[in-house]
Amino acid sequence: MKKHKRGRDALARVRKYFPKVESVSDATVGLTVAVSLKDGKYALPGNPSQCALARACRRTKAADGAIIGLTYSYVILGRKATRFKTSEGVGREIVSFDRHKDFAVGSYRLSPVSQSNRLGLHRGVSTHPGNGGKVKRPALHRTIRVRGV
Repeated sequence: MKKHKRGRDALARVRKYFPKVESVSDATVGLTVAVSLKDGKYALPGNPSQCALARACRRTKAADGAIIGLTYSYVILGRKATRFKTSEGVGREIVSFDRHKDFAVGSYRLSPVSQSNRLGLHRGVSTHPGNGGKVKRPALHRTIRVRGV
């Protein structure tokens, strides 16, 4: 597999919120975080670093900070960020929270990143004869009134 700039993009995203971070790596084990009523009460909708789950990560001392996105989440500890796959349940709560400031109390899981989606890997150029070697980009769907990381 070829090296790709995906790792640098991830570091740039994290540095937008936490400028002192020096490296980003993928998680190999999951993380479970309990969100309390207080976390949701003082959280800010639309802000990935101040949502209820990010506040819960800081409160439980699991991290110095967190960036919770719809697809991937970053947990910051010192100068290192760890990238997790955001579960579907967390994604639904994020949409609900960003639209109505309602994050349900409970235990939420951030999953490890699968081997095929690791930082630094690229699948390469398509060799399908019909597209002349061009990479076809999937159509993007943006959900309105929900954060973007």
